[in-house]
Amino acid sequence: MKTLTITQARRNLGQLCNEAGRGKMVGIISGHQIFQLKPVQVVAWEDTYVAKEYGVTADEMDKFVAQADADVARKEKRGAYTRFKGKFDPKALK
Repeated sequence: MKTLTITQARRNLGQLCNEAGRGKMVGIISGHQIFQLKPVQVVAWEDTYVAKEYGVTADEMDKFVAQADADVARKEKRGAYTRFKGKFDPKALK
C-alpha cells in the first residue's frame, strides 16, 4: 500500500484518485490512523430495492427511518426493548 501524509496527498490528490481508481491501494496517514482512498459505487435512489419494489420516495424513507428510530428509543427507555450485550447461545432458546 502506498501511504502518504495529508499534506502529500493534498498536493497529488488527482493522481492518487486515478491510481486508486485503477486498483492501487492508497493510504492517507492522519495521526495514528491510515485511511484508504478507494472508489465507491454510488446508486441513485431510483435504483434501490425499496424504490423499485415498493415505489417509496427518498423523503418517505427518511420519515419512516426517523419514526422507527424514535419508536425504538421510546421502547428502550421504558424497558420494552433491551440491547443484547453477550454471546448468543442457541441452546437457551430450547
